[in-house]
Amino acid sequence: MINQEDGFIPGPALSALETIITFVVVPTVLFVVISVLTYAGTAQRKKSSKSVITHIE
Repeated sequence: MINQEDGFIPGPALSALETIITFVVVPTVLFVVISVLTYAGTAQRKKSSKSVITHIE
């Protein structure tokens, strides 16, 4: 038997699928999304041609 603190009301148990989604899938998806956003923000951009506004001949 598990000793519970006074006033503690346990919620329903998670199923195996809910546990895998919560502790494996969600963190993995967040890691991938953050990695892609970081890569997209810091990746080297292709060299653009000189603009009339920024280049004086």
